[in-house]
Amino acid sequence: MLFLKFAPKDYTKVTTVSLDSQTSLQQPRRAPPVGRVLRIVLGFALMVYVAPVYFQVPVRVAMGSLLLVLGLIGVYSLIHIVVSRRIVDFGSCLGAVVAFGLLVTLYIAGASVLPILGHGKGQLAAATFLGISLLVAGVCAAPGCELMAIPGVFFGKHTELACLIFSPLDKLERKWRSKHGV
Repeated sequence: MLFLKFAPKDYTKVTTVSLDSQTSLQQPRRAPPVGRVLRIVLGFALMVYVAPVYFQVPVRVAMGSLLLVLGLIGVYSLIHIVVSRRIVDFGSCLGAVVAFGLLVTLYIAGASVLPILGHGKGQLAAATFLGISLLVAGVCAAPGCELMAIPGVFFGKHTELACLIFSPLDKLERKWRSKHGV
């Protein structure tokens, strides 16, 4: 074997993998505990805020919003397929901006008088989808973009898109935990 010729004499120490290094290799695939709790708390708070609105708006608006949530699940599932199969090579940050931009666009369009998105349907759907996504991301310990958590559950694989808010917090928490040996 050619690679053994250049290996150090005690190469068994180099190739031996400890349990600590295995867990550190798997750690970025899961959100750290504080990040999980923040996702769950924020998602729960958003759902507590949004749920009463469904009982106060006309049935047409509530049903339109729920249909838009289903549409968002479909659109984000398509984004998941495109990103995970690398059909279009989004960078992690660019993909997060596209994913988040879609939700912001729907929210802004909800303030208009457009027949499908307007009259508050888009705003209610965006807030509902974000709340559910945060809860799913927290419970499943999905790292990165929480908007991709629902498709991640459907497909059994999380995408590697960064989250504009939680990814820096998760990175900081991982750094602190590794520094303090937690």
